[in-house]
Amino acid sequence: MSTAIDDNKKEWATQYLVDKLGLVDPTVNAADAAKSKPNGAAAPRLAALAGARGVLLDNTKGNAGPLLRHVGDLLEKKYGVRPLTMERKIVYSRPADPAQLDELARDYEFVVTGVGACGSCTSGCVRDAVDLEARGIPTVAIHTTVFMNSAIAHRGAFGRPDLQFVPVEHPIAAVSDAELERRAIALVDDVATILIGSKA
Repeated sequence: MSTAIDDNKKEWATQYLVDKLGLVDPTVNAADAAKSKPNGAAAPRLAALAGARGVLLDNTKGNAGPLLRHVGDLLEKKYGVRPLTMERKIVYSRPADPAQLDELARDYEFVVTGVGACGSCTSGCVRDAVDLEARGIPTVAIHTTVFMNSAIAHRGAFGRPDLQFVPVEHPIAAVSDAELERRAIALVDDVATILIGSKA
């Protein structure tokens, strides 16, 4: 036997989940997210990529590290950034430790992170990008196409509706290294464009 829940209780529960627990509706569209009040400005873009010091932040999602490594190799070869190091988060479903983000902001000029390929890891990637940008570091977060809608919802909820992302084909966890390289080639120019704020 089902029990009906009246609309007042549903509305209260929804507000509680959003306001108190910080949950986000991943079905929001880009127009709604764009109405969100900005929370801090974007970090200044890089004047140039050649010679820039960057880091790859692997969120430990399956195949995120190998994809980022391919992106890093292409940024080095095609755009002349300094050799990129790889850092890793402890848990993909949570934001990175603030101390780790402080360290990245101190030691590097830009960050490329990812991959948002599920609900919780997408939320964590967006949060990391927002927090790094707030520290003055241009950051690009890569999300799979299936979870771009969730990334848009989260950037609005985190007060940065202007934050840009780079999509990659979904899924990434069970694809070959050659396929990861192909996808990295397809997206690296978009990563570069976001980092310098114009066509690289």
